Amino acid sequence: MKTYIIAIFTAALLGVAGPASAHESAHPEAPGSPAGIVDAFAAALDAGDTAALSALMAPDIQIAESGGIERSLEEYRSHHMGADIEFSKAVETKVLSRHVFEGEGLATVMTEAVSTGTFRGKDVNSRLMETMVLKQTDGDWKIVHIHWSSAKISEGDSH
Repeated sequence: MKTYIIAIFTAALLGVAGPASAHESAHPEAPGSPAGIVDAFAAALDAGDTAALSALMAPDIQIAESGGIERSLEEYRSHHMGADIEFSKAVETKVLSRHVFEGEGLATVMTEAVSTGTFRGKDVNSRLMETMVLKQTDGDWKIVHIHWSSAKISEGDSH
C-alpha cells in the first residue's frame, strides 16, 4: 500500500489508508520477538530508514495489497517502499488490537489499527488490517509475508 504504487496513490486519493505498518502501540513489544519486529518495521517506515526496513524482511517476501502483489524485497524496494514511507510519515496510525500466533519457527502477527491525517492533500480516516507472517531463520525473525487491507471510516461506522 500496483501497479502497487498506483493502487496506494489511488487509495490515498479516495481517503483510504494505503500501506502503512500499524504503529503507535500502547505497549511496545520485546525487541526481536515477532511483534517487536512488526513494531520495528513501523518505526523504520516512520523514520524513512530503508536499510532497517530491508533488514527486517526476507529477500523473497510477498507483499499483498489492493489485489496486487510484490514478490520480493527488491520489487518492493523499487516499486513502493518510498510511497509507504511517505504515507507513514504523513498520517498517524494507532493500534487498536494485536494478536500473535507463534509456533515452530513461524509466527503470524495480526494488527487492527486506525490511520488519520492528510496524505498528498487528501484526508485519511481509515481502518487498517495488517497481517505479517514471520519465519525464524538462524535465530532471527524475518518478515516473509505482509497483507494490508484498509477501508475508509464513514460516520456511523460501527467497526
